[in-house]
Amino acid sequence: MEKNQQKQEFLAETSEMKNTKNNDDCSVQQQQRFVWPWVGLVANIPTEVEPSGRRVGKSGSTLRDEFTMKGFNPTRVQPIWDFKGHSGFALVEFAKDFEGFESAMNFERSFNLDRHGKRDWEKGHRLRDNKLYGWVAREDDYNRSDTVGKNVKKKRDLKSISQIVEEDERKMVHLVENMSQTIEKKKQSKQELEQKVDETSRFLESLELHNVLLNKNYQEGFQKMQMKMEELYQQVLDGHEKSLAELEAKREKLDERARLIEQRAIINEEEMEKSRLEREMNQKAMCEQNEANEEAMKLAEKHQKEKEKLHKRIMEMEAKLNETQELELEIEKLKGTTNVMKHMVGSDGDKDIVEKIAKTQIQLDAQETALHEKMMTLARKERATNDEYQDVLKEMIQVWNANEELMKQEKIRVKRMGQLNPAPFLPAVMKKHKVTQSKAENKAMKLCSVWEANIGDVQWTPFRVDESDGTPKRVVDENDEKLRTLKNQYGEEVYNEVVRTKLEIEEHNASGSYVILELWNYEENRKATMEEATDVMLKIRSKLAAMKNKRKRLEV
Repeated sequence: MEKNQQKQEFLAETSEMKNTKNNDDCSVQQQQRFVWPWVGLVANIPTEVEPSGRRVGKSGSTLRDEFTMKGFNPTRVQPIWDFKGHSGFALVEFAKDFEGFESAMNFERSFNLDRHGKRDWEKGHRLRDNKLYGWVAREDDYNRSDTVGKNVKKKRDLKSISQIVEEDERKMVHLVENMSQTIEKKKQSKQELEQKVDETSRFLESLELHNVLLNKNYQEGFQKMQMKMEELYQQVLDGHEKSLAELEAKREKLDERARLIEQRAIINEEEMEKSRLEREMNQKAMCEQNEANEEAMKLAEKHQKEKEKLHKRIMEMEAKLNETQELELEIEKLKGTTNVMKHMVGSDGDKDIVEKIAKTQIQLDAQETALHEKMMTLARKERATNDEYQDVLKEMIQVWNANEELMKQEKIRVKRMGQLNPAPFLPAVMKKHKVTQSKAENKAMKLCSVWEANIGDVQWTPFRVDESDGTPKRVVDENDEKLRTLKNQYGEEVYNEVVRTKLEIEEHNASGSYVILELWNYEENRKATMEEATDVMLKIRSKLAAMKNKRKRLEV
């Protein structure tokens, strides 16, 4: 807009010049070529000779300040030097736009009015005084062959006013086209961002609904588990009351028998001693049964407390998780709002929107910091809960190992995950090598040891991830050279056993690649839950107590 205004002022000025001159002079003025970027020449700058013989004169900054005070606004004044020193000439540079051209023409008119223009300089008026002479450089100055002409030519061209106006108009048209394209791209980008924000909002809403459903399922599962624990607790109490009733009935029978013996006066020391021992053993059994029942009840109460403690921690972690998800939702919304606001700001900028963006960014940073702190707290609590769970699991595994003979009939037993079964190796070796039983056993043992080492090698991963059905799952890599060789040499059974063992290691102890102990549900072929293991422990506890009572009765 400023350039157009300057052009109009310049054209108005040239029209005034046209009104004062004839048509021929106007045509010459339009076709006259100036040095561009605009530059003026100053001549007759006073110089003096130093003792060294070199001429010196006013500096460029001093001349620039003088011309600036007069309102000519030069951008730089550069003295022209030759082999003798200061030549007495200087180049006065102006801005490249029409405002700079106006300043240059004012500069020239000022010297012409003072009769110190170019014509006056060429007529020899400089011999009469020591004042400065100045004019705007044109074609004849550009074509000079002396030092002045060489300095004028540096990084400059000759252009007429009409050429400059046409070039500026072309630039303006190109600028308008570029701005139009930029605005259209901004609009498209804004629409895309709005669409992404809408998609993100819908996704977050579906995620929130999914979280509600998960919470509902968890509550239902926990209520079922609670009911199951209450039923188990009631069964223990019922069994305790039943055992007490049976023992009480036996005690009454013994008491009745003693009374009958006493009444009949059949005094038999041996029978009396036997009756006494029976009563003592029965009393002792009742005490032991009470102790066993108390231990069972304590174990059930301890398990109940552990469950409540774990439930409380899970609820706390779930609350933290909900807070974390709410913070994530809020952060996503703030990010979407910030991006939309950034694209709504135009090229000139909107102060209110910029302030809103800054405030929103501050809120976003604070929310992200809070989210990070909550995630760290949640991770610490999750690690503590997992450590407690692992400690309880280790204790239960020790109990199972200590009572392995008693546990072997139960569906929940200890399984050594990642242990290679040597059974299929012996028949495979005998089939391949056709050797005696003893040699085959040695070869099978060596072959089994080799593959135990291969299975424990963390660098060997003969599996790949298959997502053909949409769900990623681990499958055997048919191109694995070791497995292909094993299958070709020793058959399908050895191959399947090695694959099964390596898969167990990958799933249950991939980082360590060594055998670990797990409580395993052999009926359903999966890891046993803590509830299942607790049920079996209570069942075994009752069995132990019953066996103990039976053994004591037999001893009596």
